Amino acid sequence: MSDPAHFTAFSQWAAWLEQRNPSHIELGLTRVERVWHRLQARHGIVPPVVITVAGTNGKGSSCALLDAILQAAGYRVGRYTSPHLAHFNERILVQGMPAEEADLAAGMAAIHACEGSECLSYFEWATVLAFWVFAQADCGVWVLEVGMGGRLDAVNILPADLALITMIGLDHQAFLGDTREAIGREKAGILRRNQIAVYADPEPVASVIVHAESIGCPLKVRQRDFSVVKEGCAWRLRGLGDDRLWPQPALFGAHQIDNAAGVVALLQIGRAILPVSAEAVAQGLLAVHLAGRFERRLCAGRQMIFDVAHNEESTRALLDNLHTLPEWQNSNGQRRAIFSALADKPIEAMLRLCADQFDAWYLAPLEGGRAASPAQLQQAASALHENDIQYEPNIVSAYNRAFIESRAGDWLVVFGSFHTVGALRTLPCDDR
Repeated sequence: MSDPAHFTAFSQWAAWLEQRNPSHIELGLTRVERVWHRLQARHGIVPPVVITVAGTNGKGSSCALLDAILQAAGYRVGRYTSPHLAHFNERILVQGMPAEEADLAAGMAAIHACEGSECLSYFEWATVLAFWVFAQADCGVWVLEVGMGGRLDAVNILPADLALITMIGLDHQAFLGDTREAIGREKAGILRRNQIAVYADPEPVASVIVHAESIGCPLKVRQRDFSVVKEGCAWRLRGLGDDRLWPQPALFGAHQIDNAAGVVALLQIGRAILPVSAEAVAQGLLAVHLAGRFERRLCAGRQMIFDVAHNEESTRALLDNLHTLPEWQNSNGQRRAIFSALADKPIEAMLRLCADQFDAWYLAPLEGGRAASPAQLQQAASALHENDIQYEPNIVSAYNRAFIESRAGDWLVVFGSFHTVGALRTLPCDDR
């Protein structure tokens, strides 16, 4: 492995980081906290207003909504999310734009110079790098998506000023527990005493509320402290003192109102720390964009959908979105699914939800150590019963086969993982 001390380009750093086992997950804050404190002391970094967002589904959308609204309000915003779709710098955004590679390279060198950095995992490197970039870019607000869990996630080394917990579902059970209550306890680890915080789950679990009460966090809970009323394409919050009508966010799907409600609730109760006008909220709701979330396009007459749905809850949201489209309901075209997932996902359950929704399936393994194997995909495909199933050696060939076997008027729906969508959404659109 090359000596990082001689790296000058971020591409070198990225390759080096990938070789350090990007699939390895090691929970705990001690290693990353020490390196971050050394980096802070050496470079005089003082985080400004920090917002952390945890949950199972809706985190990425909520971070994008916060980013769009805060930019509309005039703040300089850094947003950290994971994973990326195609390029690493999609994780670290300044004013909605991916970080410059020169800035990433400078940050990697600064972190590498800190004692203890050799012990950091891939995600810990990425997290500290995001903090470095935001500090150098003079971002006044840092919006940070928790990667997994909350209590032991690297993002949680910062005591956030505002915290948002979105919907909690079953995911990463090997690390977080096998019930929503157990997972909720881990997510609640981002909360702090006297912190401004919102729990926006339409079906809140008690463990989050109990933890908040035990540490003295005045958590605002949906269904207990506020509610969401949907009125046509608009909606309003009830219970927080400002029940004006808000527009449907630009992100597709009725569930995006739930994400927007949590964001707006957080900003309303946090206005003393982070003042935001109603005009900025509305402007941000209408301007928000997020790649890979029910992303639609027309390609050589085919209706294409790219969605990062990667667990049962997000797969249900994908199906709900499809069924809201009159053209899906009334189409005479074939419905073809291109699917792959990571090995730790509930693949059979996801496929079972969709078994009667598609005429043909195209399955293939992803690259990387966490990918579901061909054998695992074939075993899970028993949930598809008599569906037409095609297996390919990789996800690109699966997509190409689906495209070749389709015709104008057909639907091609790509889902199952960020890695699935990331590998396919930028391929050329032509009759291959």
